[in-house]
Amino acid sequence: MLAKVRSIKTSSETITTPLLVPAFSSRADPYIQRILKFMEEFIVGPILISAYDVYYKKSLINTTYPNAIFLDSGGYEYSKDFDISEVYYFKDKPKKWNIKLYGEVLINIWPHNIPTIAICYDYNKKGMSINKQINSAKNFFKGKSYFLSDILLKPEDKKLGIIEVDSVINQIDSLKDFDIIGFTEKEIGDSVLDRMTNIAKLRIAMGKANINKPIHIFGSLDPISAPLYFVSGADIFDSLTWIRFSYFKGMAIYQNNYAILKQPLDYKTERLISQSFVDNIRVLKFLQMQMKKYISTGGNFEVFEYNSDPIERAYQALKTRIGGEL
Repeated sequence: MLAKVRSIKTSSETITTPLLVPAFSSRADPYIQRILKFMEEFIVGPILISAYDVYYKKSLINTTYPNAIFLDSGGYEYSKDFDISEVYYFKDKPKKWNIKLYGEVLINIWPHNIPTIAICYDYNKKGMSINKQINSAKNFFKGKSYFLSDILLKPEDKKLGIIEVDSVINQIDSLKDFDIIGFTEKEIGDSVLDRMTNIAKLRIAMGKANINKPIHIFGSLDPISAPLYFVSGADIFDSLTWIRFSYFKGMAIYQNNYAILKQPLDYKTERLISQSFVDNIRVLKFLQMQMKKYISTGGNFEVFEYNSDPIERAYQALKTRIGGEL
């Protein structure tokens, strides 16, 4: 079984996986501070915010959430890239952003007493070999031991847009220096089964190399995709999906549909969206419990309730693709 409890150790405590991490970004809502403040009493685990937003909205340094904060490099807010869940986004003309400004956030702006997982600077227009990405990330994290390191590997060929997993496996021993190994959902494969297969191949290769580090899938936080990648060997999942959609009976649906199915029809839009945020966090807490139960029961797919059958079918397809037991 590829899904296991893995851990990251911050300055104050050990955090165990699986982790479902709500992301906040000005690209999903320009009033990010308002959402953060509203959700403080409902979120009890790690969150992800962007260094780009911290730099231009410095009040974000007052964010108080338990456990830890994933601090993203800001490439998503600066670039025109999109994730799979993206149906719209608020995006002004991007302000100045580069690795130097990200370093300024880490060194001079972000409070070092907050347990923080920093994601390496990943914005590169031309693409870079896996070996160069790893060396660049190592150099970036030098002298920043007060952060845990999360390397986000990107495709070597920007036009192809997909990670060549064999290239990562060839450099597998070089990943030991990082606390977390990350990939975006859309770049780890060109189909759901391809993504599951590539995650499984990476997890198997990491196991052979005695690397028991968490795999982080960026852009995946819905009630179907996250469990699929989890049973394939991934551990940490984040996305803006919880802001953009409503979770309902194991699916991510249009927020106005959620109003009809679950909420009073006379709710004003702002009330509906706020309630959707709160309900989505509850769903994520429950899904995280289901994932932990999947591990403790030795791989019982029935724990996933609404989606137990499709998740099990996908896992069987993965076993067939890989060729044997997992």
